[in-house]
Amino acid sequence: MISKKTINAIEVCVFLAGQRHAGYVTTTELSPRLDLSISYLENLLKPLKAHNIVSAMKGPGGGYMIHGDTSLISIWDIASVFERTFDAERPLDASLPAELFEDKTPPASFELGLEQIVKATLSNFTLADFVDETQYEGARSFVQTMGRFKFKPLAAPLMPKAPNSVFQLSMMMA
Repeated sequence: MISKKTINAIEVCVFLAGQRHAGYVTTTELSPRLDLSISYLENLLKPLKAHNIVSAMKGPGGGYMIHGDTSLISIWDIASVFERTFDAERPLDASLPAELFEDKTPPASFELGLEQIVKATLSNFTLADFVDETQYEGARSFVQTMGRFKFKPLAAPLMPKAPNSVFQLSMMMA
């Protein structure tokens, strides 16, 4: 029932909740830390923003941040943005007959029961339950680590353990 997209969205929200003290976080900083592409992150963050789970700010110093108190946002609030439930499969347009949208085979009772258990379980947990504040304290941003131009750090130069000159060689032989 829970898709990989939903799991990634929950991970993004947990990360953003842990970064609340640091302010807005850009997708450039999120991408290497969560090992997700920038375009995929934007596809996750757009519906989260539309459902007021995250807020966004454009421009320098902008990015994404959790909107509201993390102890009031349940994991189900995030999952319900991406997951369809049997209750949600009703027609959105009331002018159309409901028979056009109904599946001819109703879900089995165990599917409904499983969905209710998953919904109840995820509703009992909030973002605050998964945020480890000590994990993110003092963490340097991706831009600070990699630099503005994203060059990889240079490798340490190789220092040979041999004599540097003929004179050092003769001193070692003596």
